[in-house]
Amino acid sequence: MLRVFQECPELKLSSHGRKMAKFGRATPEIEGLVVASGLSPLIMCSLDTGDRRLMSTFVEYWHKETSRFHLPVGEVTITLDDVTSLLHLPIIGVLHSFELLHVDDVVDMLVELLEVSIAEARVEKIQCHGSYVRLSWLHDVYQMKI
Repeated sequence: MLRVFQECPELKLSSHGRKMAKFGRATPEIEGLVVASGLSPLIMCSLDTGDRRLMSTFVEYWHKETSRFHLPVGEVTITLDDVTSLLHLPIIGVLHSFELLHVDDVVDMLVELLEVSIAEARVEKIQCHGSYVRLSWLHDVYQMKI
């Protein structure tokens, strides 16, 4: 089977697993939120591969329109059962949709959960232009607590 390779942008693999391991244990309040969400198994998940060709091949075979891999042996679909088996996540209940948070609410949460000052939280919100924080900032906050 002859395949014609299209010129694609360079594939960038991102995994924050190793970075997150450096943080240490989360505060009890944050751990409680993660456990209550049912997503605590994701804490241990990390993509750690040096085989860029393998990942690029999977990307080439992925068809966004059908959400399937179109392989020479046929189509492959990742099912919710696969997600449960691989990531140890319970697939139950209704899909949760998050509401957008107002910046002031985010500042309040950062102050309460991470015990940073209101000024520090506001500066980070301005830096990120929204309801986000940078991973490097979060790491710095954790380092100060140690």
